Amino acid sequence: MEPRTKQNLMVTVIGVSLFVALMNLGTVLSYLGKVVSIVMPVIVGGILALFIHVPMKGIENRLLKLFERKKKCPSATAIRVLSFILTMLAVVLVIVLVVTLVGPEIVRSSKSLYDQIEASITYMNSHNINAAWLEELTADINMEQTLQNFSTQIDSMVTNVVGALSSTVQGVITAGFAFIIAIYLSLDGKRVRRHATKLITAYLKPTWSARILHVCRTFRRIFGNFLTGQCTEAVILGILMCITFSIFKLPYGSLVGVLTAVCAIIPYVGAFISSAVSIFLTLLVDPSLVIRCLIVYSVTQFVENQFIYPRVVGGSVGLPPLYTLIAAMIGGKLFGIIGIIFFIPLAAVAVELVKADAAKRLHCNENILHNRRYL
Repeated sequence: MEPRTKQNLMVTVIGVSLFVALMNLGTVLSYLGKVVSIVMPVIVGGILALFIHVPMKGIENRLLKLFERKKKCPSATAIRVLSFILTMLAVVLVIVLVVTLVGPEIVRSSKSLYDQIEASITYMNSHNINAAWLEELTADINMEQTLQNFSTQIDSMVTNVVGALSSTVQGVITAGFAFIIAIYLSLDGKRVRRHATKLITAYLKPTWSARILHVCRTFRRIFGNFLTGQCTEAVILGILMCITFSIFKLPYGSLVGVLTAVCAIIPYVGAFISSAVSIFLTLLVDPSLVIRCLIVYSVTQFVENQFIYPRVVGGSVGLPPLYTLIAAMIGGKLFGIIGIIFFIPLAAVAVELVKADAAKRLHCNENILHNRRYL
């Protein structure tokens, strides 16, 4: 078959397939959903492996430098396993630290809230406050009708509970397989990358395989720099919150600093989560300090988001501050938290590839103009 005929036949087959898929879009989406649910542990495991790889690689490099000075150096596999164990221990220590700090404060805040409610009830009883409006409100409630409505909803409630339990079990199983896959990719990532490189090189044209491998290497490098910068930014923001809360005499300064540092791993969004928690804790301790807490937190977060974050994270991935903000905004709108985390390095990869292609085209155009001058 001639190349031209083969190309036309391939275009026809692709066009017909797209038309059939569009005509049966519901069925196609259903099958795609099933495929995604099947490979979801692999996807989640790959994402976890990306996050684990960055600190693990840093620990591995430091261990290699440490053992280079000694006569007996462990094997590369042993060093990789040790760095993975140290990475997991560091994650567990961070979780334990957060739980240790947050747990007692939550218990104390709950007790304080209970004491305030009890004091309010005692105050109402001691001052004989008229509660006739409450009696009138409860008198209008038809208990028989309420019980009947409740009984009709029992079947749907049981169905929802069973569905929730099934989803929970499925989520636990998916998380377990994903963690196992992440461990395998972290410990044997070099072999996986070598096999993937061979497959791409064997089944694709040299130009396409070179481009795909270049994009993958660029993304891996930029994502590592991004995660490192994000962790640095989280520590900076946590320290800033602790300092500002101490300066303005707000409660839970150290706790808010730790929560902010942990939540700030999520770009732009995590700080809002920690701000809601800090405002709630301040409300329980002293309601008069809520406005001050809101102003202090908002100003500190604004300064950090506008001046520190784009330069720390954007500089680590080679992305200008404006592009960093736009990438985080688009990623959050499309895919939520995961989109915010991944769109910044993806945007950095796209900008770097476009820059390289534009420089290549400009160089070619300059050569053409240069040659035309001497014709």
